[in-house]
Amino acid sequence: MRTIPPVCPEPESGMKYWRSLDQLADTPEFRQFVEREFPAGASEMEADPVTRRHFVKIMSASFALAGFGLTGCRKPEDKILPFGQQPQNYAHGVPKFYATAMPTRGSALPLLVKSHDGRPIKIEGNPDHPDSNGSTDTFAQASILNLYDPDRAQRFTQNGNDVSREAALDFLLTLGQQSNNGQGLCFLMERSSSPSRARLQRVIADKLPSARFFVYEPVDLDVAGQVTAQPVRPYYKLDQAKVILSLDCDFVGGESDTHLHCRNFARGRRITKPEDNMNRLYAVEGVMSLTGTNADHRLRVPTSVVQSVASGIGGVLGVQVGAAQRDASP
Repeated sequence: MRTIPPVCPEPESGMKYWRSLDQLADTPEFRQFVEREFPAGASEMEADPVTRRHFVKIMSASFALAGFGLTGCRKPEDKILPFGQQPQNYAHGVPKFYATAMPTRGSALPLLVKSHDGRPIKIEGNPDHPDSNGSTDTFAQASILNLYDPDRAQRFTQNGNDVSREAALDFLLTLGQQSNNGQGLCFLMERSSSPSRARLQRVIADKLPSARFFVYEPVDLDVAGQVTAQPVRPYYKLDQAKVILSLDCDFVGGESDTHLHCRNFARGRRITKPEDNMNRLYAVEGVMSLTGTNADHRLRVPTSVVQSVASGIGGVLGVQVGAAQRDASP
């Protein structure tokens, strides 16, 4: 809110400035405009400084009362209780480090978690793991926020309505008893390598043998299994490659085993001796990605043209690309 300073009691001296010709003329229209710009008591504040001071006191009291009214928005108070059984080698204020693993689509990411009083605060790769060597990806770094996300799932719902924990468990128990060994019962899940989920799935399958489990992923990254028709996974040794060609593949950003690809790719670009040479990365893609950003040479083409580019490169190298697809096509 704009305030008008009080009138100076000293006589005016020196040059006098005005903002407009209307202010100089001091017409009734200008006075009316000023009253509309500073409504409800503006002229009173200008004429009587005591009234202005009283107004400031009232506003200060109003803000103070509003602060008392907002106490209900604060975090709930939690009492600090001592351990029922003191953990071994535990000291308050000293962080603890735990070795764990984060399940991914088809494997797991070895991690080292820093925790303060039972609250994880930092995630890094496990430097003692031979396949990780302390590397992580963006998903692992962001996973720590899931523990403190206020929008995470904290309640049970049925048909869009909130239900209690007991009601949800009773519904599941009734569903298991009345489903005729799981007939017509289906579970829709995402791909995961978690051993705990696999164990739970085996327990449900033993009790409900007719139940069916389905796995859905919006993007299928199992390209090697489709090409070779075998349950195999490629293992890329980017640290030993001198020339890398990425065909619409963001192996630095969002592909599987990104943590390993980033670390090995960085190793191939590290120079320790004068005779060392960095690897060269060529990227062919339709949308800018982290891999294309780090590429030495990037070719932007529509995604539908990437296969033609691969065929052209294969022809130069003497490799037939896409022959299996052409033979299998009608």
